Amino acid sequence: MVKGVTHTLETKIEHVGTVKLSGGMLRIDVKIIQAAIARSDVSRLVDEQARVTVWDMTPVWAGSGEPTEAGQAWINGSGRAVMYQIQGRRYISPLSHLRATVTGSRKFANISTISWEPFTSGATAQATPQGVPA
Repeated sequence: MVKGVTHTLETKIEHVGTVKLSGGMLRIDVKIIQAAIARSDVSRLVDEQARVTVWDMTPVWAGSGEPTEAGQAWINGSGRAVMYQIQGRRYISPLSHLRATVTGSRKFANISTISWEPFTSGATAQATPQGVPA
């Protein structure tokens, strides 16, 4: 056992797409995923903080089919962010960005992934993070 070394998790947030208001529905564009929250569910999510369905719109926008259920969206426990689970992956947007998008005072809300990676600090770790001048 090495003394003076602690193991913690470092939170990494990576911007991967946007959420836009399009025809009253929330359009979610994340890399190759094109999803949406139905017009009737937008106010339920933002105002009532209800869990709503996220729909995969790729077949519809390609002109070849009906939307399929891709996941869910909900307000997280702190009440400051919207969590999305789409096709088995989790994403997050600031609730303030989403509300501003719905009211029209913002063009889009950022959508990001969150991951946690091991971070070692202590006697054997660097004094300053990589890429930061001492």
